[in-house]
Amino acid sequence: MINKRSLQNLTALMMLLEIDKCKSKRKVAENINTSIDTVNKYLRNLEQNMGLQLIINNTSGCRLTSRAQKIAEKMRDISDILEQIYLLHPENNRYKGDVSVCLPQVVSSRISPQSMRDFFNEYPELRINAITAIDSPDYEKQGADLAIVCNSSYDTKHYSCLYKKQMPLGLFAAPDYLQKYGRPADIKDLISNHRIAGLDICRNIDDWRLVVDKARHCLFNTNSDETLVNALKSGMCIGIMPQNKNIEGLIRIDELLEGSSLNLDLIANNNTKNIPRVRIVADYYRNLLAMM
Repeated sequence: MINKRSLQNLTALMMLLEIDKCKSKRKVAENINTSIDTVNKYLRNLEQNMGLQLIINNTSGCRLTSRAQKIAEKMRDISDILEQIYLLHPENNRYKGDVSVCLPQVVSSRISPQSMRDFFNEYPELRINAITAIDSPDYEKQGADLAIVCNSSYDTKHYSCLYKKQMPLGLFAAPDYLQKYGRPADIKDLISNHRIAGLDICRNIDDWRLVVDKARHCLFNTNSDETLVNALKSGMCIGIMPQNKNIEGLIRIDELLEGSSLNLDLIANNNTKNIPRVRIVADYYRNLLAMM
């Protein structure tokens, strides 16, 4: 049965989810336009009701306890359900106008024409103004409604994170290359004895940057998936790409870069994120990232 206490706890749980994103009670208070005293009150009551410590305060802000992180994971499911409910409107023509989006090349190159076609068939009066950059675009300078950033730290009161995605990275090579040069035994062997290439965006990954900086035969870095794939298929080199890029004719060598990933965050402008047309576009990119 729903009562006043349950509703207050639900509000506090949503605040807990925001703290997991922001690492700051003050930022949460700013985002929901309330006082930090109110945030503290809700969270304190939630801790008392649950009999658990949920927040650990420190000099740089605050973080969730391990138990609270598990609770926040459950709340993400509820938050996603709420977003879906907001979008259940029978008149799609209410979603009209421009939405500006900043994208890195690694994301824009993976958007299928079919998904974009289906989206605009459903929302014909929407316009997405997309700005693409090799790395993370300068979304604040552009004043973008939405942006996807790669392996970037952002500390701004103007944007907040809507969704996080990790794309595991792996090494790929053609059978002809491995037959001629052998499979690298370890990172040292890769650096000393193999020819390598990769996507520009992967140079931000610590493990791969070490390889690129020390490799004897670093052929090239490119912002083009197609260029890299063609080079790999020709037997020219070993290359790094997201692991979900399963391509016929290439063999994946995962164990050398185990744990390396490209971190993608979908962020939204706090001034426009609740506008219906921005929410529907944000949902579209969230679904794209989830499938990558």
